[in-house]
Amino acid sequence: MVRLRLNFPRPHNSATALLFALLTLSACGGGSTNSPPNTTTSDDAGLLRSIVSNEEFVSQFRAAYIRPTSSNKQQNSTMQPVAAEAGGATDSNGSYSTTYTLESDVDEFDVLKYDGDHLYIAPTLQARCCFIAQRATTAEASSFAPPSPDQSGGIRILSTKPDTASAMEVATIPLQEGEYVQGLYISGPQLISIGSTQYYGPYGRQWLGIGSWLQQNLSIKIYDTTTITAPALKWDIGIEGGLVDSRRIGDTLYIISRHSPQFENIYYYPSNQNEADANAQKLAAIQPQDLIPVLTINGESRLLFTPQNCLLSRDDQDQTYAYPVYTSVTAIPLTSPGTAESVCFNEESSGLYISQEALYLSQYRYSDKGESTRIHKFKLTLGRPEYRGSADIAGQLWGPGQSDFRMSERNGLLRIVTTVFTHDNEDLRDHQLSILGEASQSKTLELVASLPNARRPQEIGKANEALYGVRFIDERAYFVTFEQIDPLYIIDLSDPADPYIAGKLEIPGVSDFLHPVSNDLLLGLGRGGPQQQSIKLSLFNIADITQPQELNSVLLGVDGGWNYSEAQYNRHAFTYLPSNTGPDRLAVPVHSNYQNPDNSYSSENRLYLLEINAKSMPSTASVDIVGSIIASPAPNATWYGGQNRSVLDGNAVYFLSGDAMWGGIWGDPTTQSGPY
Repeated sequence: MVRLRLNFPRPHNSATALLFALLTLSACGGGSTNSPPNTTTSDDAGLLRSIVSNEEFVSQFRAAYIRPTSSNKQQNSTMQPVAAEAGGATDSNGSYSTTYTLESDVDEFDVLKYDGDHLYIAPTLQARCCFIAQRATTAEASSFAPPSPDQSGGIRILSTKPDTASAMEVATIPLQEGEYVQGLYISGPQLISIGSTQYYGPYGRQWLGIGSWLQQNLSIKIYDTTTITAPALKWDIGIEGGLVDSRRIGDTLYIISRHSPQFENIYYYPSNQNEADANAQKLAAIQPQDLIPVLTINGESRLLFTPQNCLLSRDDQDQTYAYPVYTSVTAIPLTSPGTAESVCFNEESSGLYISQEALYLSQYRYSDKGESTRIHKFKLTLGRPEYRGSADIAGQLWGPGQSDFRMSERNGLLRIVTTVFTHDNEDLRDHQLSILGEASQSKTLELVASLPNARRPQEIGKANEALYGVRFIDERAYFVTFEQIDPLYIIDLSDPADPYIAGKLEIPGVSDFLHPVSNDLLLGLGRGGPQQQSIKLSLFNIADITQPQELNSVLLGVDGGWNYSEAQYNRHAFTYLPSNTGPDRLAVPVHSNYQNPDNSYSSENRLYLLEINAKSMPSTASVDIVGSIIASPAPNATWYGGQNRSVLDGNAVYFLSGDAMWGGIWGDPTTQSGPY
């Protein structure tokens, strides 16, 4: 029997023991090998299918290790046998801002949360998990996770006093050794912490490899904050595997995780038939419970899913891909976390988009035919999400930090834009819009329309232009492409069967992030100025989509220095507070490095405060700088900043840089307090 080394305890309660026994009997032939049909899908033309038997569940996994890597997607890795080690849109609720999210009613975890009375701060030395991280090319990114930094302290809770923009720490929740908090949610009197045992740095393609996902665990801790000075841990949930991403809709928390079982003395990437045969011998006796990750809730453990709740890839038809990995979608009711349910499939996932009705998981794929993106759709229902269909489309979603902006659902249709690398030096990239809908007779996502097409051949972007800012808003899409100048394209999606380019505007600079101010105004944030060294905000009049206009723009940062804004690639760093009675307010962090007159060098973290004025009159509206708050004085001699976030509450401004908080007044930001 192959031994599997786990960090979580194996199930020990009676119900789980019975489940283990039933699985073992079925896998070993001590009864019928036929499993109940999967209730989430049927065996049709979909790219995922239900499992026929427990033996099939095991054999599909085993297949990934018993063929040389010449027929396996993990061709570029050099890992050798390993012995297991012991052990282990700002949704404003009124006068204050909250976390900026892609969908208004779909919450996203982050290092800073605010409920109007208290700031909840997670230590910010680690990057946001996995796939929404700092910009990094494949060549620049390490093949393995970077060393884990010291995440000292714990989750801090600060009581705010908005009339003076001051704050006071009222509680701290300590972290366990080796625990890294990736972000927080708040839901009524509940504080939810999403943690992991792995530090995540810039994302590169090598993160798709098995080695990056071994020996990982994630945790969900739910605290009762009724007594804010003494938060009480009510639910301690552990899932074996790595964190892909998470969202919250109402009282349901969705966790997407990925698990690669670890075995002793296995060739994870067999390079020849001898190594493949050795793997086959070592894995001959594995059973389903050796492969399925463990879910632990308040000390009681069970399998995260059964084989009958898992779907298998239909790539068994051509044997092109083999998957020694399971991706799970777990729905956790915050009112009764013990009733969590999961659905699984034996493929990897590297991207997530969630609407209020459905969840879409994306997967980068590469073959001799080129790059493609696989999409799986799951309908969000009470309990376990329901598989609805899949599609493979040409190109990839890759866009540093915010690739989920390239997907959007409206009226059950998925709108998605991908980039195809042509290997043509005259035009290296083609950008393609695809609109997909559920097929009526099969578990597939059918192509409703695409752009460009034979009837509308105009390309999205000029030759060699990369795709930067993307935003789908109702019946429109906005695309920014760039090589030497910034074209803004407006796509009319009012007829899903016939999308077309309605208008285009060319201006200097480039926008990485787009925010809808109103139906007639669009804000772009990116780079501009001499040598693109400044942060540029542009306000566009889009009242006439055939003739968009730039109304005005402002440059942020130090003149002559190198300036960068985290908000370019992480929407949570962007803060926006709309107003029905006055100007809209927004805050943008900028990190600047510059040379002093004495030839020394300095750096600073600054939060710029801006207003959108006259937004009811699109032809005269403007974006204007009000002031800024600097992260100074430093809280200690070794402080160097970190992730930057902000909160607007009335006239109070709170600026988080690293683990320290500063406060200022909107009308007088130079009079600031902190660090807290």
